Amino acid sequence: MKYLLIDGNNLAIRAAFANSGLMNREEVPTGVHFGTIQSLIYLRQQFPDYQILMVWDGKSKRRVKEASNAVANGLIKSGYKANRKKDDPPQPLLDFFEQSQVLKLGIEKLGIPQMRLMDYETDDVIASYCEQNKEDEIVCVTTDKDYYQLLTDKVSMWNGMKEVMITKHIFSTENGIDPIRHVDVGALSGDAGDNIFGVPGWGEKTALKAIQAHGSWQNTLKFFHDKYEEIRKIHPDATGDDFVELKSFKTPKEKDKYPEIMDGMPFSGIALALERGDWKPAKTSGVKNELMALMFEERIKLAYSLKKMDTEIENLPNITNGTFDRKSALEYLDYMDIDSLTEEIEVFE
Repeated sequence: MKYLLIDGNNLAIRAAFANSGLMNREEVPTGVHFGTIQSLIYLRQQFPDYQILMVWDGKSKRRVKEASNAVANGLIKSGYKANRKKDDPPQPLLDFFEQSQVLKLGIEKLGIPQMRLMDYETDDVIASYCEQNKEDEIVCVTTDKDYYQLLTDKVSMWNGMKEVMITKHIFSTENGIDPIRHVDVGALSGDAGDNIFGVPGWGEKTALKAIQAHGSWQNTLKFFHDKYEEIRKIHPDATGDDFVELKSFKTPKEKDKYPEIMDGMPFSGIALALERGDWKPAKTSGVKNELMALMFEERIKLAYSLKKMDTEIENLPNITNGTFDRKSALEYLDYMDIDSLTEEIEVFE
């Protein structure tokens, strides 16, 4: 079998932004409808022999709980996706939320199966289908880089924005790591979009270089640990007044030089010695970043867990075709004033 697994929220929200301002004769926003249906027509034309499934977001119970516990324990300052503005969202996003149920009904009339699981995000559902259908050819339709971790010889990713297919070979050639290790990159760098905190001062490029060199976030930290363990014995972890002194160091722009560190963090004594000038390494380049990674090991573990998709969702239904309802589909297109797509929807018959 061949499967086309579509990240519904990713596709529809992009469609809403790309076609914002469109309305029907009753001034109902129709941009999300036009863009989504147009994309589905294109996908059916490009992948005619693939079984389609459109997956919509639920809320990840696991990630919310893990992040909430970490906030309560002082490990991170706010929860998973807590940075997303709930006040005054942009109009295209409002259009998506307001029109999503009608949009789903329209997609149903085209015979495209859809699903949403309450306690799981779209990527977890798609990841579980990929795991349970290892012998089948699967294309994931999304622009979300988190899906890189799913790439295998059988699983590819279609980026509709760039209209490119990303395979395991392409990803590995461009990045120098195995696709599953993209999770490790995110564990070190974090993910601002999902409010996942990585190592302060680490960006994606720094994290990628570390994974290229050491293979995983665990191996990266072991390398740093071995490098600094003897020095740690001379400069033990900063506590009490020493910790307060370490917190007092500022960057030239008067920001905390060591943000979010806590009393007694591992290897913080070496950072203090570095700032005091009590310890002068032969090479200073990258030392602070490496120490920060060691200090924030627990946060890296959390970030890794939040970035890693769930692949063992049980009792997923078999993916089967829906029923194309031509009459209802035409009524839907007519009401939304997007009947320019009328002839093209025949591709779903």
